[in-house]
Amino acid sequence: MWPFGKSAETRLKEAIKENQVLGRYPLEVKVVKKTAIFSGELPKEQLKNLLEVVAEGINGIEKVDTSAVKITAGDAPSEVADEDPLALAKEVLRKIKADPDLAGNPVDVIQRGEQIILRGAVDSEAEVEKARQLAASVRGVASVDTSGLQVIAGAAKLNVTDDDGDVVYTVQPGDTLSKIALHYYGSAAPGAYMKIANANKLADPNKIYVGQKLKIPGTVAGPDEELA
Repeated sequence: MWPFGKSAETRLKEAIKENQVLGRYPLEVKVVKKTAIFSGELPKEQLKNLLEVVAEGINGIEKVDTSAVKITAGDAPSEVADEDPLALAKEVLRKIKADPDLAGNPVDVIQRGEQIILRGAVDSEAEVEKARQLAASVRGVASVDTSGLQVIAGAAKLNVTDDDGDVVYTVQPGDTLSKIALHYYGSAAPGAYMKIANANKLADPNKIYVGQKLKIPGTVAGPDEELA
């Protein structure tokens, strides 16, 4: 289930690959202690700034390290020379973070040309519409895609991440591992809840206790991964 079914690192890699400027360069991407770490080569210093903007738009990432990215002589995209091609995404992200209803929700902001793509989870259909309107209100935004926004009750409260950018859940009364797996992955099958059990080194998946903190690992393929 998006956004909880994918790790921050996986979502960042996808966002870089989808970016019309950055997607053409072979870059290594890691997320360690909520820091996006990039390595590789780019033909222009300004492209490092684009990496930072893309990474900052991914929920669960708080810092960006581009110190291992080398600038080499080469051909840079012409659109980078004149203006920031991700200015729209930056402004949309600023507005969402400033809104009291949306600020705590796990939402990724991605820009594709003049289109803004919002992915993640919010608490209600009203918040989906509010996010759409905020993004559409930014001058220069031609369209807003909210098809990747899911409505999950209590999405903001579930948005607690660890150093890997993975979600950490505190067990509540009445919880079972399969119930928790269903909430995050959309599946209560053994493959889903055992993924949580293995990540937390649980000897018995039937034995969890109220107040226990469980790491909810992101999958590589997210909701498309087989968890049966």
